[in-house]
Amino acid sequence: MLAAGEGTRLRPITATLPKPLCPVAGIPLIVRVLETLASAGIVEAVVVTGYRGEQVRRALRSAAGLGLSLTCLENPDYHLKNGVSLLAAKAFVDRDCLLSMSDHLYPPELPRRLLAADLPVGACALGVDHDIERCFDLEDATKVRVERGLVRAIGKELDAYDAIDTGVFRIGAGLIREIERRYADAGDCSLSDGVAGLCCHERFFATDIGDAPWIDVDTPASLEHAEAMLPRFAGSERPKQRNRVTWSTR
Repeated sequence: MLAAGEGTRLRPITATLPKPLCPVAGIPLIVRVLETLASAGIVEAVVVTGYRGEQVRRALRSAAGLGLSLTCLENPDYHLKNGVSLLAAKAFVDRDCLLSMSDHLYPPELPRRLLAADLPVGACALGVDHDIERCFDLEDATKVRVERGLVRAIGKELDAYDAIDTGVFRIGAGLIREIERRYADAGDCSLSDGVAGLCCHERFFATDIGDAPWIDVDTPASLEHAEAMLPRFAGSERPKQRNRVTWSTR
């Protein structure tokens, strides 16, 4: 889970509070997402922090009952693009795993669909929403063009697209290698850059999320709308098990 960004579109809230800790009906965003993943059957999570990372780590230390084995890593280069945050956790991408943003809310059904997708060995997938109209902030959303089940293009400025990136991926070592290659060339790399590289080799698939609701909490308006959507995220009940937390740095 990536939780390193500065959340500039949520200022002034994020001037003193990191975006992952912004409360939605009294519960921090990142806690809600981790609880959802636990409800979907995930037992181990790795969180990459950066901006005001110690605040995030303190909050996770005190968030008993997540039902996960939790490791926190630090990305000191959090001012760079989000692909660099993923590289901070590359040692943990040693098999197929889920990648989630800490500021996207969704029900357990969404990660379950990605986990159940029938993918070729070594391929990756992105959860996409083909219902464009229900995207809360279309202007800032990452657009996706899908052909025959494959992601063909991705980016916020796409003119031709038929789906929206929901912020939940199923990834493997192939994406790490692509991001490493681009980072070595340019000194920076976004997730979308890495996805675009794999698209050229037909190694990135689109998984339709169907009717599963989701929202990218990126602005004060979307934060308010997320609270109104909470009843639709059924199945994200708080688990009873106690989490185990370990700490590391990049």
